[in-house]
Amino acid sequence: MKLLFDESLSPRLVELLRDLFPDSESALTNGLARTGDPRILEYAASPGAKVVILRSCNYPTDVAAEVLRRNAIRIAAMPQGKDRLIILDR
Repeated sequence: MKLLFDESLSPRLVELLRDLFPDSESALTNGLARTGDPRILEYAASPGAKVVILRSCNYPTDVAAEVLRRNAIRIAAMPQGKDRLIILDR
């Protein structure tokens, strides 16, 4: 399963969560940095993608990783599509 991490989240999440989300990417390393949220959401809406929003972008990287790990089953069960998203809280 693939997640795209917004540029406000550490690119280290890609490696920290590779076991659960092996095809994930960071906007900071795939050319989407500073392109703006509309472009990032457009990219994230590609086939097979799911949009996951963390309520706060100020989580330390290890906390963000834990929130995503704790919700991995919910994320996997989500329908796919650009109008499908989940908002996670700490």
